[in-house]
Amino acid sequence: MEGLKRSSMDDVGFIKEKLKTRLTPRHFEHSLGTARTAADMAHAYGLDEEKAYLAGLLHDYAKSMSGAEQLAAAAKFGIEANPVEREAPYLLHSELGACMVKEELGIVDREILDAIAYHTIGSCSMTDFDKIIYIADMIEPGRAYPGLDRLRHMALEGLDEVFREAYAHSLAHLIRARKLIHPITVEVWNRLVAQEHGRLL
Repeated sequence: MEGLKRSSMDDVGFIKEKLKTRLTPRHFEHSLGTARTAADMAHAYGLDEEKAYLAGLLHDYAKSMSGAEQLAAAAKFGIEANPVEREAPYLLHSELGACMVKEELGIVDREILDAIAYHTIGSCSMTDFDKIIYIADMIEPGRAYPGLDRLRHMALEGLDEVFREAYAHSLAHLIRARKLIHPITVEVWNRLVAQEHGRLL
Protein backbone atom coordinates (compact mmCIF):
# COMPACT_ATOMS: atom_id res chain seq x y z
CA MET A 1 0.00 0.00 0.00
CA GLU A 2 1.32 3.43 -0.85
CA GLY A 3 1.65 5.63 2.20
CA LEU A 4 3.05 5.68 5.66
CA LYS A 5 3.36 2.78 8.00
CA ARG A 6 4.38 4.97 10.88
CA SER A 7 4.36 8.55 12.02
CA SER A 8 7.73 10.23 12.21
CA MET A 9 9.46 13.38 11.05
CA ASP A 10 11.04 11.31 8.27
CA ASP A 11 7.62 11.24 6.66
CA VAL A 12 6.93 14.99 6.77
CA GLY A 13 7.99 15.63 3.18
CA PHE A 14 5.63 12.92 1.93
CA ILE A 15 2.80 14.27 4.10
CA LYS A 16 3.26 17.83 2.84
CA GLU A 17 3.16 16.71 -0.78
CA LYS A 18 0.02 14.69 -0.06
CA LEU A 19 -1.59 17.67 1.66
CA LYS A 20 -0.88 19.90 -1.32
CA THR A 21 -3.02 17.59 -3.46
CA ARG A 22 -5.86 17.53 -0.91
CA LEU A 23 -6.07 21.06 0.48
CA THR A 24 -6.62 24.48 -0.99
CA PRO A 25 -3.50 26.70 -0.81
CA ARG A 26 -5.11 28.63 2.07
CA HIS A 27 -5.85 25.48 4.04
CA PHE A 28 -2.34 24.16 3.34
CA GLU A 29 -0.73 27.33 4.72
CA HIS A 30 -3.05 27.14 7.73
CA SER A 31 -1.94 23.55 8.35
CA LEU A 32 1.74 24.57 8.26
CA GLY A 33 1.05 27.36 10.76
CA THR A 34 -0.93 25.04 13.02
CA ALA A 35 1.89 22.47 12.93
CA ARG A 36 4.52 25.02 13.96
CA THR A 37 2.32 26.45 16.72
CA ALA A 38 1.44 22.98 18.01
CA ALA A 39 5.13 22.03 18.19
CA ASP A 40 5.94 25.24 20.11
CA MET A 41 3.12 24.59 22.57
CA ALA A 42 4.14 20.94 22.99
CA HIS A 43 7.67 22.09 23.83
CA ALA A 44 6.32 24.54 26.42
CA TYR A 45 4.11 21.92 28.07
CA GLY A 46 6.58 19.04 27.95
CA LEU A 47 4.78 16.99 25.29
CA ASP A 48 6.08 15.30 22.14
CA GLU A 49 6.94 18.14 19.74
CA GLU A 50 7.35 15.98 16.64
CA LYS A 51 4.04 14.26 17.20
CA ALA A 52 2.34 17.61 17.80
CA TYR A 53 3.82 18.95 14.55
CA LEU A 54 2.43 15.98 12.61
CA ALA A 55 -1.00 16.23 14.23
CA GLY A 56 -1.12 19.95 13.48
CA LEU A 57 -0.04 19.35 9.92
CA LEU A 58 -2.75 16.74 9.38
CA HIS A 59 -5.60 18.18 11.44
CA ASP A 60 -7.54 19.55 8.44
CA TYR A 61 -6.90 16.60 6.11
CA ALA A 62 -10.58 16.46 5.07
CA LYS A 63 -11.26 20.21 5.30
CA SER A 64 -11.23 21.08 1.60
CA MET A 65 -13.84 18.49 0.62
CA SER A 66 -17.33 19.70 -0.26
CA GLY A 67 -20.20 19.02 2.11
CA ALA A 68 -21.57 16.32 -0.19
CA GLU A 69 -18.15 14.68 -0.39
CA GLN A 70 -17.77 14.75 3.38
CA LEU A 71 -21.19 13.17 3.91
CA ALA A 72 -20.45 10.45 1.34
CA ALA A 73 -17.00 9.75 2.79
CA ALA A 74 -18.39 9.68 6.34
CA ALA A 75 -20.94 7.06 5.31
CA LYS A 76 -18.15 5.01 3.76
CA PHE A 77 -16.26 5.01 7.07
CA GLY A 78 -19.38 4.14 9.06
CA ILE A 79 -19.68 7.60 10.63
CA GLU A 80 -23.38 8.17 11.20
CA ALA A 81 -24.05 11.89 10.69
CA ASN A 82 -26.46 13.38 13.21
CA PRO A 83 -29.07 16.02 12.16
CA VAL A 84 -26.68 18.92 12.91
CA GLU A 85 -23.89 17.31 10.87
CA ARG A 86 -26.24 16.67 7.97
CA GLU A 87 -27.12 20.38 7.94
CA ALA A 88 -23.50 21.47 8.48
CA PRO A 89 -21.32 18.69 6.98
CA TYR A 90 -18.10 20.65 7.59
CA LEU A 91 -18.45 19.56 11.23
CA LEU A 92 -17.58 16.05 10.04
CA HIS A 93 -14.17 17.00 8.69
CA SER A 94 -12.34 16.35 11.96
CA GLU A 95 -13.60 12.80 12.64
CA LEU A 96 -13.52 12.06 8.93
CA GLY A 97 -9.98 13.40 8.64
CA ALA A 98 -8.78 11.02 11.35
CA CYS A 99 -10.29 8.06 9.45
CA MET A 100 -8.73 9.17 6.16
CA VAL A 101 -5.29 9.80 7.66
CA LYS A 102 -5.34 6.29 9.03
CA GLU A 103 -6.50 4.71 5.79
CA GLU A 104 -4.58 6.80 3.24
CA LEU A 105 -1.35 7.50 5.16
CA GLY A 106 -1.25 4.43 7.36
CA ILE A 107 -0.89 6.52 10.53
CA VAL A 108 -2.15 4.54 13.50
CA ASP A 109 -0.81 6.64 16.38
CA ARG A 110 -3.83 7.03 18.69
CA GLU A 111 -2.75 10.44 20.03
CA ILE A 112 -2.47 11.90 16.54
CA LEU A 113 -5.77 10.40 15.37
CA ASP A 114 -7.68 11.53 18.47
CA ALA A 115 -6.26 15.06 18.26
CA ILE A 116 -7.40 15.29 14.62
CA ALA A 117 -10.82 13.87 15.48
CA TYR A 118 -11.39 16.30 18.38
CA HIS A 119 -9.96 19.53 16.98
CA THR A 120 -13.27 21.02 15.82
CA ILE A 121 -15.99 19.88 18.19
CA GLY A 122 -13.91 18.69 21.10
CA SER A 123 -14.62 15.84 23.45
CA CYS A 124 -15.19 15.40 27.18
CA SER A 125 -12.17 13.09 27.25
CA MET A 126 -9.62 15.42 25.65
CA THR A 127 -6.01 15.04 26.75
CA ASP A 128 -3.44 17.82 27.02
CA PHE A 129 -2.18 16.77 23.59
CA ASP A 130 -5.70 17.10 22.10
CA LYS A 131 -6.08 20.55 23.67
CA ILE A 132 -2.80 21.74 22.16
CA ILE A 133 -3.94 20.89 18.65
CA TYR A 134 -7.33 22.54 19.27
CA ILE A 135 -5.68 25.74 20.49
CA ALA A 136 -2.93 25.76 17.83
CA ASP A 137 -5.65 25.58 15.18
CA MET A 138 -7.19 28.74 16.64
CA ILE A 139 -4.07 30.83 17.21
CA GLU A 140 -1.66 29.91 14.40
CA PRO A 141 0.02 32.95 12.75
CA GLY A 142 -2.33 33.01 9.74
CA ARG A 143 -5.42 33.60 11.87
CA ALA A 144 -6.98 37.05 12.33
CA TYR A 145 -10.08 37.75 14.43
CA PRO A 146 -11.07 39.89 17.40
CA GLY A 147 -9.83 38.43 20.67
CA LEU A 148 -6.98 36.47 19.09
CA ASP A 149 -4.23 38.44 20.84
CA ARG A 150 -5.65 37.49 24.24
CA LEU A 151 -5.67 33.79 23.34
CA ARG A 152 -2.11 33.96 21.99
CA HIS A 153 -0.99 35.70 25.15
CA MET A 154 -2.61 33.02 27.31
CA ALA A 155 -1.37 30.10 25.21
CA LEU A 156 1.76 29.40 27.23
CA GLU A 157 0.42 30.41 30.63
CA GLY A 158 -1.83 27.48 31.47
CA LEU A 159 -3.26 24.86 29.15
CA ASP A 160 -6.61 24.30 30.84
CA GLU A 161 -7.21 28.03 31.19
CA VAL A 162 -6.46 28.87 27.56
CA PHE A 163 -8.44 25.87 26.34
CA ARG A 164 -11.47 26.98 28.35
CA GLU A 165 -11.09 30.52 26.99
CA ALA A 166 -10.65 29.28 23.42
CA TYR A 167 -13.68 27.02 23.70
CA ALA A 168 -15.79 29.89 25.07
CA HIS A 169 -14.57 32.08 22.20
CA SER A 170 -15.61 29.47 19.62
CA LEU A 171 -19.00 28.99 21.23
CA ALA A 172 -19.64 32.74 21.35
CA HIS A 173 -18.71 33.00 17.68
CA LEU A 174 -21.22 30.28 16.77
CA ILE A 175 -23.97 32.04 18.70
CA ARG A 176 -23.20 35.48 17.22
CA ALA A 177 -23.10 33.99 13.69
CA ARG A 178 -26.37 32.12 14.32
CA LYS A 179 -24.68 28.84 13.38
CA LEU A 180 -25.77 25.40 14.47
CA ILE A 181 -24.06 24.06 17.58
CA HIS A 182 -23.06 20.41 17.71
CA PRO A 183 -24.56 18.50 20.69
CA ILE A 184 -21.08 17.45 21.79
CA THR A 185 -20.00 21.09 21.89
CA VAL A 186 -22.74 21.80 24.44
CA GLU A 187 -21.74 18.72 26.42
CA VAL A 188 -18.07 19.75 26.48
CA TRP A 189 -18.93 23.31 27.49
CA ASN A 190 -21.10 22.12 30.39
CA ARG A 191 -18.26 19.88 31.55
CA LEU A 192 -15.76 22.75 31.39
CA VAL A 193 -18.03 25.04 33.41
CA ALA A 194 -18.59 22.32 36.01
CA GLN A 195 -14.85 21.70 36.30
CA GLU A 196 -14.20 25.42 36.66
CA HIS A 197 -16.47 25.40 39.70
CA GLY A 198 -14.96 22.22 41.11
CA ARG A 199 -17.94 20.06 40.30
CA LEU A 200 -18.49 16.95 38.20
CA LEU A 201 -21.19 16.25 35.64
